Amino acid sequence: MKRVVSLFITMAVMLSAVCFPTFVNAATEYVTVYLNEKAIDFPATDARPQIFSNRTYVPVRKTCEALGLTVDWNSKTETLTFNRAGVVISHTMRSTIVYVNGEAVNFDTPSINKNNRTLMPIRMLAESIGAVVTWDNPTRSVHITTNESVVVTPTTPSSSATDVMINSLSTDKQNVGNEDTVTLTAVANASTEKVRFVNASNNNVLGEADEFVANSDGTRTFIYEHKCVNDTNNQIIFSIQAIPGTSSAYSDTASASKTVGIIISNEKSSSKDDDNSGDFKSKYMLSCKLLTPKVQTDSEARIKIKTTDDVRRIKITNDFNSRSVTEDEYDEDSDDNRTFNCEVEMPEEGKHKLYVYLYVSRDGDYEEVYETLNVDVDDDYDEDDIEYDDLEIIDMWLNNDYGYKGYDSTVYVKTSKDVEYLELLREGQEPGEGLTRSATEEKYTSYYYWEFPFEVKQTGDTKYTLLAYNENEDYVSETFKLEGRPFDRYDPAVLNIDQRSSTVIEGDEITISVTCTGVTDRIRVTRGTTNTVYESEKQGSSSGSTKTFKATFTVDDIDADYYVTAYDTSDNYDRMKFKITGDVYSEIKIVDYNLEDDDIDEGDLVNITVTTSNSCEKIWIEDNRGERVSAIYSKPKREKNDNYEWEITFSPIDDGRRSYTIIAEDDNKNQDTDDFIVRVR
Repeated sequence: MKRVVSLFITMAVMLSAVCFPTFVNAATEYVTVYLNEKAIDFPATDARPQIFSNRTYVPVRKTCEALGLTVDWNSKTETLTFNRAGVVISHTMRSTIVYVNGEAVNFDTPSINKNNRTLMPIRMLAESIGAVVTWDNPTRSVHITTNESVVVTPTTPSSSATDVMINSLSTDKQNVGNEDTVTLTAVANASTEKVRFVNASNNNVLGEADEFVANSDGTRTFIYEHKCVNDTNNQIIFSIQAIPGTSSAYSDTASASKTVGIIISNEKSSSKDDDNSGDFKSKYMLSCKLLTPKVQTDSEARIKIKTTDDVRRIKITNDFNSRSVTEDEYDEDSDDNRTFNCEVEMPEEGKHKLYVYLYVSRDGDYEEVYETLNVDVDDDYDEDDIEYDDLEIIDMWLNNDYGYKGYDSTVYVKTSKDVEYLELLREGQEPGEGLTRSATEEKYTSYYYWEFPFEVKQTGDTKYTLLAYNENEDYVSETFKLEGRPFDRYDPAVLNIDQRSSTVIEGDEITISVTCTGVTDRIRVTRGTTNTVYESEKQGSSSGSTKTFKATFTVDDIDADYYVTAYDTSDNYDRMKFKITGDVYSEIKIVDYNLEDDDIDEGDLVNITVTTSNSCEKIWIEDNRGERVSAIYSKPKREKNDNYEWEITFSPIDDGRRSYTIIAEDDNKNQDTDDFIVRVR
């Protein structure tokens, strides 16, 4: 028992991966890992131990093999289960939560996936078996030292069966409610006569199956149903181990048995006749992702929900008041699936639950079943101090649902800030075969904005897939369709529109370049379809079978739909829609400030948080003589409710009670100021 407790305690630090002195190296640095002074052999052709963000990550399977741990992988839930006598460790990829014998432990270092290989912080694997991990900087190597008696070496007890084995273990549901029943399927070899199912954390027997179906490949399939019970205040991972046996003995060795993890909610399912065997209670729900699992008080929790086209709207209720949020606006993809982006204000500190309901058109009502999301609301939480797995394509759009063969169309994309580059695949292409783009158009405080031009290579409807990659080569994807159209050089056609002015503010002049077929006589640019903002007075410049026009006009509504219409001499025409890339000007303004302490000791620093309009380009502090006493800040700490928040620090020059001035400036040198007083003792 003491050994189990000791293992549990060591898990409390297992994700605090090895930290090293700071260094700069653009290429991947591979390191050597020694186990009891003997180097572990990691093939150069496979994943190898390497450093990310000054921490050592190791390939899971090879390291587990060296340490004597067994590992099971559930591809559907992306869950790893490590097993050793009396201890079961479960971890879902890219999360910061680890379950030790069903108890959740939160960490700030997630596992990663690189080049389709699972990598984990080395302490997670080594310290979980009581090993000591040290870093040798001169040789750039990691040394694992174990008590040899602790390392797991699979053995076969003389009293157990020796030739039986579980080949695979699966469950019909990975996420269940309290008191729900799951069906476990164990496929065993031909020598197995029965299978015992136990609670992997304490070895308590749950039940047995001694009837089987003989398969054509000689294996045997055993079925067992188990009622899941969770009497805690949180969801848990319940690990079930399948142990093969004969009529007289069982083989409970790690190599013969298999383990599967089930996530059990502490709430009962709303419906017992749910016919959906996936992760969601509603058959109309395709994904339900909480984008902000932790927020500040009075901030919004953001939820992205993808459903079938049977769903008309979303309702989200909560556990802190009776109000609900509904959302009936959605984006529809090429498969007619719908994506709802919802926000729920979180006014109270603490751990709260959100309940997501779907309104189904054919039923004309909200379903009784719901999904539960957990949000941690903390007054002191700073979203810039903790990084979550936020890899996301926030939004994606095209100006038109068609383009002309041989000419560029453009997809516009908003992504999370951890996206390193984009890849665009045509139908039939695999990741790595498409067109890539690594330069963002703009890096905003809360997201990145990209413009991705690509050539339309064929006529007819073509399905495209956009992939957004982070630095670890993980990616998320969205699809869209574009109709490729042929054009007749004897008819007017708008082939391409190129915005020449990249940083347009509403009220500025803009220049666009318009490529048309050679028979085009003139063009007209309109806001909407009727309000003319530009009309050409002369012929464009010709180049072969095409003609290029340049149009300059004032942007008085940057969010409007604009159109270019190309006419020939007989007034036949073609029209194409476009959007202007730019921003609405907001007056420079200091909205608020918060002084941490206005009465300080000599030598102390002054810390002040300033909220400005998002037109603020830089901000600083001056004393009452007009001399600057702080650095000039050009990057806000965060963006919130269309405002910027800046955290400024400076050292007062003189003792006594002094007045200081905050100066906020936009890119046109317009300024706003505010004064405050600090007393230095």
